[in-house]
Amino acid sequence: MPRIRTEPVRGMRDILPPMSVLLRELNSAFSRVAESYGYTYAVVPTIELFELFATKSGPEIERSMYVFRDKAGRVVALRPEFTASVARLYLRHFLPEPKPVKIYYYGQVFRYEEPQKGRYREFWQAGVELIGDPSLYADLELLMMIRDYYGLIGLSDYRVRLGNVGTLRTLMREWGIPESEQDYIIHLIDKKEVDEAVKKLKGYEAADPDIVYALVSMRTDDPEKVEEMARDAGIKGEAMKYAKDLATLLRMSREAGISSAYADLGFVRGLAYYTGTIFEVETPHHKSSIAGGGRYDGLIELYGGPPTPATGYSIGVDRTAEALLNAGAAEALIRGLPKVMLVASAEAIPFIDRVARIARSAGASVDTRFASKKKIGQLIGLASRKGYRFVIIVGEKEVGEGKVTIKDLVKREQVTVDPEKIPEIISSGGQG
Repeated sequence: MPRIRTEPVRGMRDILPPMSVLLRELNSAFSRVAESYGYTYAVVPTIELFELFATKSGPEIERSMYVFRDKAGRVVALRPEFTASVARLYLRHFLPEPKPVKIYYYGQVFRYEEPQKGRYREFWQAGVELIGDPSLYADLELLMMIRDYYGLIGLSDYRVRLGNVGTLRTLMREWGIPESEQDYIIHLIDKKEVDEAVKKLKGYEAADPDIVYALVSMRTDDPEKVEEMARDAGIKGEAMKYAKDLATLLRMSREAGISSAYADLGFVRGLAYYTGTIFEVETPHHKSSIAGGGRYDGLIELYGGPPTPATGYSIGVDRTAEALLNAGAAEALIRGLPKVMLVASAEAIPFIDRVARIARSAGASVDTRFASKKKIGQLIGLASRKGYRFVIIVGEKEVGEGKVTIKDLVKREQVTVDPEKIPEIISSGGQG
């Protein structure tokens, strides 16, 4: 009989501690922050109709999707991101609800990209969508959530890059560039292929490529300089409105204590549905951005709904985990419960169960092992090698006296006490 291959499919991975624990804790922390801002948790399908994403995802997403026909012949895709799915969910379930509607989510997404260090074909995202509020205050709320989330998990060394793709979109509309071509030009700029983007622009007589070259070099953390820089680049008319919005959002962000925020006038993001505010979170502890989002005021209408403003963002959970590990800031999240091995050499199930429940109620992770008296020493050695903090021994003697023996494997101390003393000993020993 042939042996089954044990390695995962290329680009996929088995995730074990400490990374598996860290991902769980990061998702849990995200839930706490999202719910504290009034967001409702939703779960969307892993597989959606291909057309949902192909309608307005952009060249990069379209090329990297897992697409196949199901057994009924439908063309479907593994979700490459969440926003399109949440927009569909909104149209189906929340359209009559008072606005804004606030939804959060987390889970795996799939993109058929070339695997490399820190990039996988299956990875985790957690995010929110705020649907029905056109104001900059909605965009600011997202940035404040990001501030609170990274504060909660202990990542302080990051910057928030702000932009507004509406400026460039408006210019290209005025230059007579079709929307599909706009999407591709923005994709090229996002990939730092500005010269290639300019070649495309030069195919349109009204286009002014010099404005694009000027914008991609303009960055500032001073809200008062944003409009001045936009004018210097040649921005005017309707396109200036988006530059003014960028200046206002930068000012509000800094007033909200997001001191790391700065404006990048030439910043774009590859997803084709963005219409206005966009942002990313950067950190020196990861080579790629670890979070990002923006405003997509046309997507709900594109899917057949009424004109509906919307904004949202997603956290790259895997990238955030790697950044925390690289920064040496993950220990508090992955430390986990105090680990206890309960070694029982007596068949006194009610007493052993009572001891285990007392230890678990004290916040410990309890691994119960039944063994002969001769094997107790071996199990203590195993517990030490596996990083357990305590071993609780229940033998015939302990059962007869109604007590337990507790060995602290870090302090190398041993005491025999009433079971009710277990919580006090575990808490004084700390986490291990």
